Amino acid sequence: MNKKRKMWRWIVLAAVVLVALQLVFLLKQYYDDRYVLYDHYYTVVPPDYDITPYQDKQGGRVTEYALICYNADGEARELEFSVLIDAHNSDLYPSGTYLRVSVSKQLVIGRRAVDETDIPKKAMENIKSDYVPDSVPLLDEYAEVRTRRLAAKNTPSLNVSCAADGTTLIYTYTFGAYAKELAEAASDVLDPVYYVQFRADKKAYPELTAIILDIKLDDGTVIFSQHYDKRVEFDYEKN
Repeated sequence: MNKKRKMWRWIVLAAVVLVALQLVFLLKQYYDDRYVLYDHYYTVVPPDYDITPYQDKQGGRVTEYALICYNADGEARELEFSVLIDAHNSDLYPSGTYLRVSVSKQLVIGRRAVDETDIPKKAMENIKSDYVPDSVPLLDEYAEVRTRRLAAKNTPSLNVSCAADGTTLIYTYTFGAYAKELAEAASDVLDPVYYVQFRADKKAYPELTAIILDIKLDDGTVIFSQHYDKRVEFDYEKN
């Protein structure tokens, strides 16, 4: 009887050790994936990239970067990081700054400005290909893409379109005159959506300064019109 008990104790102990080892392995893998250096990527802050800080919910002043970066093999990866402006850090990366962004498998874990000569050849070739002036898309072209995407979605409006006016995008939803109440209800739904949409548009087209959302009837009556710019979306401090 004692031998059986000892055997079961050893079996239980072995199972506990096995589970503990698996847990240690998973924890190490989680740590490595998130915090251990995996690769370096390189990029340049594009021309006219808006680096003006905005005030976040905690009261800090932050500038966000979302950039296409390349490693030494020329492989692309979109990376995002934020720079907090406080008493200990006031350095932003203006347009034209070359960056080396250090990443784990999951996160950006570091970044610093570098000289052009520090960037690997294949990465630099792709960076220059991305940011030659002729490669910058026209806002009109971006508006056409947005119109096609919006039209492909299920919408109760008769028509939806996006048009460019200078550096402003104008989103227009048109309803039948009989659907005035529906158009008014749509304003409550679309207002917060386009409050956030400005940030997405800004990432796609850095030169963008504002978007306008118009909801109208097919007789030309404007039911709702709202203007969104960086001061609305990012809640800038007013001097």
